[in-house]
Amino acid sequence: MKQSNKLETWGSETTMNLTNILYQNIQASPYFKQLYELKTYHEVIDEIYNHVESLEPFLKGTTASTAFCLLYKLWTLRLTVKQINGLIEHSDSPHIRALGFMYLRYVCKPAHLWDWFENYLDDEEQIQIQGGPRPVSITIGKLCRQLLTDQKWLGTILPRIPVPIARDIDQKLKEKPNRSLSRRDSPTYDLEPLKQEEGDRDYRRSRSQSVERGPSRPHRYRDHDYERSGRRERDRYRDSDRDRRRSRSRSRERERHRRHRTSSRERREREYDRRGSHDDYDRKRRYDDEKGLERRRSKSPRN
Repeated sequence: MKQSNKLETWGSETTMNLTNILYQNIQASPYFKQLYELKTYHEVIDEIYNHVESLEPFLKGTTASTAFCLLYKLWTLRLTVKQINGLIEHSDSPHIRALGFMYLRYVCKPAHLWDWFENYLDDEEQIQIQGGPRPVSITIGKLCRQLLTDQKWLGTILPRIPVPIARDIDQKLKEKPNRSLSRRDSPTYDLEPLKQEEGDRDYRRSRSQSVERGPSRPHRYRDHDYERSGRRERDRYRDSDRDRRRSRSRSRERERHRRHRTSSRERREREYDRRGSHDDYDRKRRYDDEKGLERRRSKSPRN
């Protein structure tokens, strides 16, 4: 292999800088053991194309995922620079490209990461990173930005980038114009807050239009009134929740008190019955003794 075609790597040659639990579960995976039959780079790419549907590190529990088993299989092949370029430029599947970027993030020297990722930070090809009933998809550009800036990927820890290099990457990301990525595709995007914000904006817009048709009022007062009404609504919901909790607490206290009173009354009744039965027995025994004594006296010769 020519020196110029060899990727400069760093870290552990054995674990590929994976976490211990992920590495051990990959080694113990029956699926990974089946991959021993794949001997070439093209065979592994075909396997990725046919079987990888998400980029999660684990399936159920701590079972290593198909994607990460194939990622480590690529590491056993010790890919060249040309082969990595073939991965990240592949046109058949975005998951093939994504595993190329994951491979670089785990084993490439941190100082070279920016050169590899720079041209793909605005890539808009969609890729599914989480499966299940509610799958999650992002763009390749967002994936690259997350790999450069985040310390974790879907629950597993990524190799640490030295602080000076991480600061340099952050500065370059701030200076790089993000022309093609909208806010919806930004790395810090969160879907639910944006939906809430859009809903609030539409409500304010419709409310301001309806008010303008009525008596004229300064716009800033409309905004203040809207915020004030929102706070009152939140306070009302909070108070009602607190009242419901207090009502449930009082109901539980009354139930405990009722049970305690019932149990105490039952104990007293049982004790009374027990004492009453003993008293009846004593009276009967004394009565029998007196009757016996009278019979004996009547039979006495002195009488």
